[in-house]
Amino acid sequence: MTQNAKNEPNGPVAFVNIFTLKPGKLDDFIALQKINLERSVGNVPGWRGSRLHRSIDGNTAIMISTFDSVADHQRVHETQGFTEHIEKVAPLIESVTPGYYQVVHEVTQA
Repeated sequence: MTQNAKNEPNGPVAFVNIFTLKPGKLDDFIALQKINLERSVGNVPGWRGSRLHRSIDGNTAIMISTFDSVADHQRVHETQGFTEHIEKVAPLIESVTPGYYQVVHEVTQA
């Protein structure tokens, strides 16, 4: 993995959030996340897209968002829209495990 002068990975980065939801709150959380994601299309510089997954057992959700850089992701946190979204979803969340990742290998099937 290569890094820039700020010790950040070069190239696209994936930001992975693992959300543990309060009992019975997964559907509400998913609905709010979908609204926020649709609103973000074309409005978040450096954001390449996101995939939202729900666990089969109904307790957790994972969102994998890809950005051009760590700085692009961090800039999102400074927006009023992000603050408002967090105010809506925070009461539904028991815990969050976030992290930055870089693709090191990918296999796809045509």
